[in-house]
This record gives sequence, C-alpha cells and structure tokens, in this order.
Amino acid sequence: CTNMAGRAHVDDSVIERRLRPIYEWLDTGNNKKAVQEADKVLRKQSNLHCARVLKGLAQLRLGKKEECQSAISAVIKEGPTDEATLQALTICFRELHQPEEICKVYEAAVKTEPKNEELLSHLFMSYVRIGDYKQQQKTAMHLYKLKPKNPYYFWAVMSHVMQAHRSGDALVQKVSLPLAERMVHKFVTEGKIEAEAEVLTYLHILEIQGKWSEALEVLDSPLAGKIVQQPQNFLQLKRASYLANLKSWTDASQVYRTLIAQEPDNWQHYEEYIRCSLEMWANNETEDTNSHDNHLEEVSRFLHEMQRATIDEASKHRAPRLGLLHLALMLHKQGLDDDIPRLAGDIIELLYQHVKSYGDKMCCYGDIVNFLPLLEEDQINTFLERIYVLVELDSEGVPENVLSIYRHHCWLQLKESLGKQNLLCSKHLELADSLVNLYHQTKHFSSDMAATDIRPNDTYLIIAAHNYLAAIKKSLLKKENTNGEFENDIDVYPLIPKFCAILEHGIEVSKANFQLKLLLIKFYNMQGALSASHIVYENLELKHIQLDTLGHVLALQMTDGAHFTAAEEIFNTTLKFFMANNKDTSDPLISSYKYGSLTRIPEFVDFRERLNNSLHFATVRAELMILELTSKVSSPLAILATFSGMGENELKIEKSKTTRDSMTDDRPARMLLLWASHRLRLQEEAIEKSREADIAMLWLRKLILELLAVATSLSTFPEQEKIARDNKENSCVNGCVSKSSSAELIDVTSLLQKRYQESLLLPSLNSAQFPIQAADISRIYLYSSSGYVPAIVKHAELLQVIHKCTQDSISQDSWSEESLKSSRDSVEQLLTEQQLVLSQIQSRPGTILPHSNTQALAHLTHCLQTVGIIVILLGSCSDILKPVKAQVIKKSKKRRDPVVLPEMIGHFNSYLCLMINRLEEVSSAVEELHLSIEVSMKSNISSSYNYINIDEVPHNSSMDLESVCQRIESSLLSSLQQISAAMKSKVKYIRTLQL
Repeated sequence: CTNMAGRAHVDDSVIERRLRPIYEWLDTGNNKKAVQEADKVLRKQSNLHCARVLKGLAQLRLGKKEECQSAISAVIKEGPTDEATLQALTICFRELHQPEEICKVYEAAVKTEPKNEELLSHLFMSYVRIGDYKQQQKTAMHLYKLKPKNPYYFWAVMSHVMQAHRSGDALVQKVSLPLAERMVHKFVTEGKIEAEAEVLTYLHILEIQGKWSEALEVLDSPLAGKIVQQPQNFLQLKRASYLANLKSWTDASQVYRTLIAQEPDNWQHYEEYIRCSLEMWANNETEDTNSHDNHLEEVSRFLHEMQRATIDEASKHRAPRLGLLHLALMLHKQGLDDDIPRLAGDIIELLYQHVKSYGDKMCCYGDIVNFLPLLEEDQINTFLERIYVLVELDSEGVPENVLSIYRHHCWLQLKESLGKQNLLCSKHLELADSLVNLYHQTKHFSSDMAATDIRPNDTYLIIAAHNYLAAIKKSLLKKENTNGEFENDIDVYPLIPKFCAILEHGIEVSKANFQLKLLLIKFYNMQGALSASHIVYENLELKHIQLDTLGHVLALQMTDGAHFTAAEEIFNTTLKFFMANNKDTSDPLISSYKYGSLTRIPEFVDFRERLNNSLHFATVRAELMILELTSKVSSPLAILATFSGMGENELKIEKSKTTRDSMTDDRPARMLLLWASHRLRLQEEAIEKSREADIAMLWLRKLILELLAVATSLSTFPEQEKIARDNKENSCVNGCVSKSSSAELIDVTSLLQKRYQESLLLPSLNSAQFPIQAADISRIYLYSSSGYVPAIVKHAELLQVIHKCTQDSISQDSWSEESLKSSRDSVEQLLTEQQLVLSQIQSRPGTILPHSNTQALAHLTHCLQTVGIIVILLGSCSDILKPVKAQVIKKSKKRRDPVVLPEMIGHFNSYLCLMINRLEEVSSAVEELHLSIEVSMKSNISSSYNYINIDEVPHNSSMDLESVCQRIESSLLSSLQQISAAMKSKVKYIRTLQL
C-alpha cells in the first residue's frame, strides 16, 4: 500500500509538471503554444483528461468553438472526477456561457464519488452560478449530513431564503422563510450558533419577514455578543431601525440622539432623528397641545446645542450646522411653516452662516440646495446680497485665489437656482461670455495641479455651457420676454461650434472632468457631428457598469447618425459587458457562501437581475441585430446566419423572460449638473414617461425582428437545413422551421400594427419637461412620425398574400396587381419623403439649426433600415415564388410550349425594378449632396470665421475653431457616405431577387 501511495504521488507530480507549461501559455494568452504543448503531453499520455480539456480551452480562445465542444464532450463521457479536469471544464463552460453544463459535470462526478466533500462543495457552487436554489438546498443538506459543519447548514438556510427572495409566488415565500427561521431557531435553542455570520443571517431572516420584536430579542440576547466584526455602532443602528419599524418613535429617536452624540457629523443620524421625532409628534394627537410643543422644542433645543458645540469647538463638522435646516424642511413638508422661526430659527441666517463657514469648499452648494425652497420669494434678493458680500473678488471682479473661486461658484450656483430662468437670450449670452472670460483669468491658479485633478475653475465653463444652452432653447422655442414680445434679434446658431471649441480647450486642460465631456457630446450631437462626439466618448473611457448607466449618451445616436461601423463597435463593447454579467457576478456570490457573507447574497443576485433586465441591454441587443441585418447582410445565407446566433425565446416577445414591467432603466436621470428652480427640474413623472416611450420603441424593434425571423422561416432556402444542423442548440432557424407558419406571420404582423398604433398615443415630452441634464428625448417620437412601420406592415401583408397564392394553382388565380399597390405606394411615399429630408441638411458650421441635421440623418437612417427590412421580406417572397417559376418552366419544357409566367411573378419583378430605380435616385441625391459638401468644405469652414465671434475661443489650444468646424463637416460627409454605400448594397441585393 505504501508503495502504491508513493507511485500515485509520483504520478501526480509528473502530471502537474507536464501540465504546467500549458497553464503558463494560457495565462499569457498564447493559445497556439498552449495547443502545441497540450499535443506534446497527449502524445506521451493520450488519455490525460486535463490536457485534453486545456487543449479544448485553448482552441475555444482561438475561435475554434466546435473543436472545443467536441474535445470536452469526449472527456465528459468518460466521467472524470479529478479536481484539475473538473476545474478546467468549469472554465470552458464559463467562457462558453453555459454554466448549467458545469452542474451536469459535477452531478456525474458526485454520482461516482457520493461521499466526496470537495465534489459536493463544487456541485453546490455550480448551482449558485445558475441560481438553482432548490438544488442548492438539497446539496447543502447532503453536505451537512456527510460533514456536520455549521457553514453547510447555513448554506441550506440561505438557499431557502433565496427561494423566497426570487420567487414571485406568495405561497413559496410563506413556506420558505418560516422554514429558514425554524432551522436557525433550532440551532439557537441547541446552542450551536458559532459565528457572527450566522447571527446576521438570523437577523436578516427576521427582517425580511417584518418580525421586528423578535429581531430586538436577538439584540438583547447573548447572540449579540458574537457580532464583533461590524462597525462600532452597528447594533445601535439595528436597534433604532427595529424600533422605528415598530413605530416606537420615542425609543427610536432616543437611540438616534445617542448616535448623534457619538458621531456628530453623520448626516443619516440627523435625518432619522428628526423623522422619528416628528412621527412621535404626529402620532400623539390625543395629548394636549403643550405636550406637542414641548416635544418639538426639545428636538429644537438639542439641534441648537449640537450646532453651538460645533461653533464653539471650531469643528469642521457640517452635519450639526445643517440639522436645524433639515428640521425646518420637515416642518415645511408637514405644513407647520408658522413654527419654523420659533423652532429652527431664521432660514436666511442659517443658510448664510453655512455659506460663510463652508463657502470655500466645493461641497457647499450641494449641502444647502435642498433647503432653498424654504426661502420666500421676497427673501431671495436679500439672501443673495448677503452671500455676495462673502465673495472675495478683486477690483476687476476676478477671484483672488482658489478659495475665492469656490465662494464665487457657490454664489453663482445659488443665483442660477433662485430665479435666473427668466433671463432673456441676450442676458444668458452676456453671462456665459463673462464666465468664459473668468475661466481664462483664473487658469493660473490650477497650473500646478496633477493631470487627474479636476480644476477649480472648470465650473465657470459648466455654468456658461448651461447658459448657452438656455439661450439656444429659448431662441428655438421663441419664448416671450417680460414685455410679451419675441426676442428674434439674437442669432444663437454660431454659439454651438464656438462653445465646442471652448469645451475642447477645457477638456484639454482638465482631462478628468467628465461633466465637460458629457456637455461637449451634447453640443456635438446637436450639430449631428457624431464622429466628433465619438472621439469625446472614447475619452470618457467608460468601463463596466458605466456602459449601462452612461452608454445612452452616444450608442443609439451613432446608429441614427449613420455611423454604422462606430455604432457596431460601441454595441459590441456594451454587449460584452452584459453577456459577462452572470460570469462576473458568480464569483462574488460564491465568495459570499465560502466566507460567510450570507446577507450580501440577495444584493448580488438583485444586481445581476437588474443588469439582465436592463432596458439599455435589451435595446442595444435589438439595435445591433437590426443594424447587422439592414447594413451588412446581402444574401439569404447571411440572413440565416444572423438569426442563428439568437435563440427562439430571445426573438419571440411572448416567450421572453423579461417583461415590460420588469425592465430597469439604469440611466442616471440627473447625470449633468443643473441649476434651476425646483419646479423646472426633471420630475419623476417625466422620467417614467421617457422610460415607457423607450420601452415602446424597444418592443417595436423586437417585433420587427420576430417578424423577420418568421418571414425567413417561411421561405425555402437550400442552405436552411444545413444552418439548422450546424446550430442545433440555441438556433432560431431550427426552432422557427418547426413552429412558424403563415398564421404566425399574420399574428406577428397584427401585433406590430397594434403596438405601432399604441405608440402614436404616447404622451409627448417637451424640452421644458426634459432639461439638458437628462437623457435624450425617446426615439419613438421621431420613428413614429413617418411611415416606417406602416411600410413594413404592408410588405409583411404582401408576403402573406404571396404565400397564400402559391399554395396551389387555384390560389394563384386569386392574385391581382392590387395586391402590390399598397406596398408600392408605401415605398414611393417613404423615398419621396427622404429626398425632401436631404434638402433640409445644412452644411456650413455656424448656420446649422440645432438638431436639424441630427433629425434629418435619423430619418435617413430609419428609411435605410426600413428598406433593408423590406428587402428581407421581399427576399422571402422571391424564394417562395422561385419554385412556382421552376414548375412553370418544367411544364413548358415537357409540352414544348412557350414559357408564360404567372402574372404574380411579372408584377413582382416590375415592383423590384421600380424599387431599384427609386433607390438609385435617392442614392444619387445622397452622392450629389456629399460631393457638394466636399467641394465647398474649405469655403464653408473659412466663412465660419467671418460669421462666428471667436473672441472667447482660446488661441493657444490644439483644438481651435477651425478644427471643430472640420470635425462637424467631416462627420456629415462620413454619414452621407455610409448611407450611400448601404443603399447601393440594397440595390445590389434586390437585383438578386429578380425572377
């Protein structure tokens, strides 16, 4: 036995030594070398499972997916149980995005070795990856019976909790949570609780059931003594929270008061203390008025004491100085405005004292902005005058140092927030120009700062940008001034390229200021200069979750602006993040189980689900599919290959796991700084309307994709069976072939028409409801304003008619030319509209109407995509008609009669010729416009100097006004070039459809 053990040890060490080079090549990314090294090992030991799997992994990373799957399938059939092979298989399936296969591998291994603790642990973690909580629970209990360890038992407990957490079934929740509670309670009564994590899990179970009294009992029991690794005030915070939930307002407020004394600068304690105190006051209505007043006065007295102590000690704590302001705000919300002077004091004085103490800090305005609604209209001027006295400017009105800059910023921001929304356009421009000058005059204060630091004077540019935008908006909307007259004498169009140059300079100096970059993208987008926006977007260097929260600033705009290559690049980068979501969130989940952070598990799961249900994720996925189908695909085989990459359930809306209600909009509604009165800020109602509009757009696009998938499956491609065989798993083609029918085509067409009609009834959002700080207005309004969807519906109906007429010879007689009329008319109307759109495109910087080119390019892109969708539908028509033509020719040859094709085929060919001619006309018009702009480009740019005032544009910047104008012109040329190329591609494809 000793000799056998020794040989086994030697074998393991030899295997490890042989495999090490393969691991090293894989780690360094040299997959070709890894394959070669694996082959060397396999020549010596052909049945070494781990080497075969590692070779498959290297092949997968080389793009040889089929070879990888073949290699690992062969290994799995042999039932490996060694850790190295199983871990290698785990990595393979993770990279194949097939985590469910990892479970199958470990299930087979456990059947071979049912008492192997390590294999069972890995099996449990494999279930964690896919969120199979029932199997988690069973495996954890199996582990606990095999090795009675507390962690295994609590894995089972948490699996019950997660069943309730993720289930929408009330019955499951009623069963799972009490069961989890009983399991822990049993351990408590038996004295088996060992670790802090176990107590926290018990508290978590009680909390989600709302058993606050029982949770308090745990805090008062010896179990609380096991909580030793949490922050010092953890137990007190828990106690206060439980008391508040029990509506024990007196006890809760007393705990928060103690916490304030311990941590005087923790703002959350003040918020909760005041909330609980006012709740206590509101729920004591049966008592006399004096009791009410005494209670509120006690709260006021305590907050005054905290403020006084901070002042006496010359402390830097900000929270004590804001406590009385928060009390005033809560009294205001309760309708107790008359009590504010007595209990909180003079609001102007409180705000003034805070600005006096912290006005030289960047945080000052953010501290007090929520309390500005407390100021009465007649108090605003007095307040601003007092604040201005604190601002230290020299004789020329320029700040004297960095601290003075921050004080000036605070005053400017307060001034903007408290009533500058009624300025005339000219006043906005004067203010903006003065701020740009101040920016230049204060640059020297930040000359020694690191490149990664945001410059203190950047805020001057940001406020100036918002004033420029306000002037542009008011000019476009022709807002009436105070005298009831329209202000038409201000030409705001040159402001956009001028301020683009100013912002470019600001970014060059302050490379880390994302606010400047986001504003510059907004300015370039207004000009339709998407390639210029893309350069700035790349400089933002969005990573990971930012692709979801901030990707909306350019992703869809690039598509609508006809920059298809760049749009595809952004889409693919975004999708890589989302597709890796399950893999990336699995590791923290597994670590939570391993290291006992069980209460964090619901947070990680919720985060994963939020990303899976992201509106931006679903939109990008749908738009990328449509982009590929309409701008790149040029053959039936390519269409099938595109659809084969998506599963049937992804395309069919009624089978989708994500519903409209579960869609999460993760875009930060207030990503840009904004200084406006409370009533002019972005409201929750507008945010929700925007979300509904974007979801409506997404549903139209998904229905169009489903329509194309069904239409494609109706036609009979020779390549179809091969595609289906090559994509047996996760293949829409394979699924659609077996289930699709003309009835399904009718259903999808009808649903698309219905959703389109619903989109026409969506409440519109104007720019007043949706200020600059928010995401762009939903694309649905522009998309539904023209006949894109109706044209698609007409051609889907044409496909239905052709499919029906080709069922037999009798059905062919039902065909008439009228069947094509509505389809032909819809295309004629669409292409005629686009020629008008082309005439609206403006090419000289400084005279381009804001958003005019953006909308024109979006219309052209939607037209192009609609034509691409129609062409795919016509391709299905063509393939349905091909056998009819072949049959006629065959019969004619047998009878030696002249070939007489059915009218249906003749009409169809005529329609294709008409489409080709009309598309060529539009394509020629696009080319002529492109050539015209290209020829006049230099003169357009040079004439912009004569039209745009460049006094405020920095001359020492590498990005001057000429370069900005060059970018705007070049972007437009690129858009037109890509539109023209895509149209030519469509014409070429239509020619192949002629019969």
